[in-house]
Amino acid sequence: MELRISEKAKRQLRNIYTYYSENSIQYAEHFLEDFYNKIESLIEFPKMYGIIPQLEKHNIRKLLFKDYRILYQIDKNNELIKIVAILYSKQRLQI
Repeated sequence: MELRISEKAKRQLRNIYTYYSENSIQYAEHFLEDFYNKIESLIEFPKMYGIIPQLEKHNIRKLLFKDYRILYQIDKNNELIKIVAILYSKQRLQI
């Protein structure tokens, strides 16, 4: 199974990194390392996290990570996991 990050999610991740690096580069680097470790776990267990009821028609699942929600989709053939958004947990849910 392949894992991809959408351009939108990449922008969001860069913004998160920039925000954390303003206070601590070390924390920002640690955050990125933890983030990539967490999403790589999806390769073995892609259906571990549930589908979001409000986004069920898009088959979007939610992985909670620190103060963020990582939204992702699994393609119909179960060959690709796509990270579609990374949202602050208190942010309104939209993609």
